[in-house]
Amino acid sequence: MNVKRKVTWKDIFNNFKSVYPRLSKEAQDYRPYNYMSIVVYLEDGTKVIYDDMAKRAKMLVA
Repeated sequence: MNVKRKVTWKDIFNNFKSVYPRLSKEAQDYRPYNYMSIVVYLEDGTKVIYDDMAKRAKMLVA
């Protein structure tokens, strides 16, 4: 029997930290954004959207 584990927002943030270790050092907070995505708030006020499906991050410019 194949039991799938539920993916949490913390899991997605941990994946972000492993894919972008230097960028994650500036991370202050994160929030759910979309399906399998989070928005990460950096120290300088920049927002980064991390898509866990594609393992890619995009900077948000306000």
